[in-house]
Amino acid sequence: MDSGILLIIALIIIGFAITWSNQGQIKEVESRQSEFAKKRDEIADHDNQSEIEVDEQRNEMLKTLDDSIKDNQEQLDKIKDIINDWANMKIKSFKNRRSWVRNPDEDHV
Repeated sequence: MDSGILLIIALIIIGFAITWSNQGQIKEVESRQSEFAKKRDEIADHDNQSEIEVDEQRNEMLKTLDDSIKDNQEQLDKIKDIINDWANMKIKSFKNRRSWVRNPDEDHV
């Protein structure tokens, strides 16, 4: 009878040990899943703007600059160049992202 009780106690201790050791692995898996979910959400939230939306945003920024910087024309021109380059890159990336679907045989880089 004593050996039966010892066996039951040993099985309970082993059961608890297995459960506790698995919890560390479960937490690790959950943290990895949350990291992947964050990355996936960041990609999904990426700023996907069409050419029209980028042009509207560019025009708003240029109008704001024209209204606020009037005394330093050289600086204004440089900032406008930067905004135009940014807008052109956004439009190009939008077109490249979609072009492989329409023309899968062409190389789009």
